[in-house]
Amino acid sequence: MSVHGQVKVRTSAEQKAARERERAEKLQFYLGEYEKILNNRQTNDSLDLLKSTETILSEHPDCFTLWNIRREAILKIDNDKQKDYFEKELHVTQKCLQSNPKSYSCWFQRQWCLKQLKERFQVDLYQNELQLCKKYLEHDERNFHCWAYRYYLLERVCPSTSSSSSSDLESFYDKELDFLRSIIGINLSNYSAWHYRSKYLDKLLEHNPSRRLSLLAIEWQLVLSAVYTDCSDQAAWFYLRWLLFKQLGNEAISEDEHIKPLEELDEIDPNNKWCMLALCQLWKEKKMKEEKRKTYLEQLANEIDRDRAEFYREQI
Repeated sequence: MSVHGQVKVRTSAEQKAARERERAEKLQFYLGEYEKILNNRQTNDSLDLLKSTETILSEHPDCFTLWNIRREAILKIDNDKQKDYFEKELHVTQKCLQSNPKSYSCWFQRQWCLKQLKERFQVDLYQNELQLCKKYLEHDERNFHCWAYRYYLLERVCPSTSSSSSSDLESFYDKELDFLRSIIGINLSNYSAWHYRSKYLDKLLEHNPSRRLSLLAIEWQLVLSAVYTDCSDQAAWFYLRWLLFKQLGNEAISEDEHIKPLEELDEIDPNNKWCMLALCQLWKEKKMKEEKRKTYLEQLANEIDRDRAEFYREQI
């Protein structure tokens, strides 16, 4: 038997019991140390607090209270030494991310350190941090915590509209769209890559509306290729519907360019709910094939996707 592509290894009752004992011992130690830290929060030396909290966080990086205590402790350190401790904290968070790359608290702590270094000491590490993101996304390209952190960084390294030329900003957006396209090429199911692509496409279109028609034509070919490659992948379908109904709009939707390719895909892969749903919405917007639209919605409700039957019936 396999779970998520991994073979499930059967264990004996003894092995299971040994693991449970080990977990119970670790939990007992963790709770004891955690209580000591809370009791000594106001009286302990900052360096002692940093040392004791690091011991626990290296194994349990999701405890936001301990990260709060670390922030308090660092801010109490003499100003002439704070810079070193902010930089040390970046090493601590990197070590903790190795334990759990999807720790909300850990990514936030890293963000806080960068902000403090920038505001207090004019040390700008945002560009360097993008390399760390690249490393983590190579390990797991769908780590949305890392994607959110990367977006935070990009917003801070993005050329300023007041101090940079228009071409610099446009080049920045184009470069990011190229990066996102490369990630999507590796894994079409990467929701985060599609999501942030929509954000930066929005920014580029707002910055240079004259490129709207050419950019949307390129995006349409990209997402059309994606759904033809894997018709069952819902990430691309969400982007396709966003592109059609939020960017192009009813007037710009063309029967030959946008509807017919999906009707052909529907013939190649019948009963695909994502394709059927997109076509139903397109037919409704363009006021065409009303009977077929109703038939598709009835099929979706009664046969293909019964869990969402009411959603489809409301559209008939």
